[in-house]
Amino acid sequence: MKKTLMIILFVIFGIGIYMNFGMGKGVEEATIKEAPASTASEEPPSEEGPEEEATQEEHETAEASNEEAMRPFNQEALNGIREEAVAENEPVIIDVVIPSYYTEDFVDLLTQQFGQSRIEFNRVDLDAASPGLETLTVNENSDGVIIDALQIMDYNQEVLPDRETERLEDAYMKLHDAGKVVYLLGNPNVHQHENLAQVLEADAEHFPEHDYYYIDNQDITVEDAYYDYDSGALTGPVETRIAQNIHEYMIE
Repeated sequence: MKKTLMIILFVIFGIGIYMNFGMGKGVEEATIKEAPASTASEEPPSEEGPEEEATQEEHETAEASNEEAMRPFNQEALNGIREEAVAENEPVIIDVVIPSYYTEDFVDLLTQQFGQSRIEFNRVDLDAASPGLETLTVNENSDGVIIDALQIMDYNQEVLPDRETERLEDAYMKLHDAGKVVYLLGNPNVHQHENLAQVLEADAEHFPEHDYYYIDNQDITVEDAYYDYDSGALTGPVETRIAQNIHEYMIE
């Protein structure tokens, strides 16, 4: 009887050991086998890394620059010149003929305003008032010319009563006949004087009526000073507005 009880206890003990280690191992194996299935169900990581994103941004920036560079000019003649320049990978060159009351920063302001438009601006100094204007010397390789209309110069030199638009027209036409696209750059009323205002208004009517490209700046207003009387030059805000008006006039 005792022997039988010993056998039964031994069997129960064996079953307990099996249940503790054998079944635990089976559960562990089942868990390990199920793990890959859980991993496989996860979404794959994105294949677009930082390099791909940077390339896409550079492409979009390049497209925006090309779009700005090819925006049409309001003057068809300059569009034709630009097409030839682009085909030869060259910029459109425009001389800016201006008196000393424009600061050295003015051409840089123009360049910034036009951005990626493939235009190269070159400054050409002009010291004459309109009654003494004979001929204009510009760069031979320039495609276009912007000529200051000299209203402020005539005011500063006190020759407004003797102002001769014919001198400006002759200079304009000589450059036009030489194959250049020419613009007259009207001045703002920086002295806030009635006599200057009358000339600006008359010129803004006269030149466009006679088919001259005339950039009107008589309505420019700024909060602070228009003219630096110590240096005899236009203030920065005025020059910035003039550069903006040139851009708006030339490019759609």
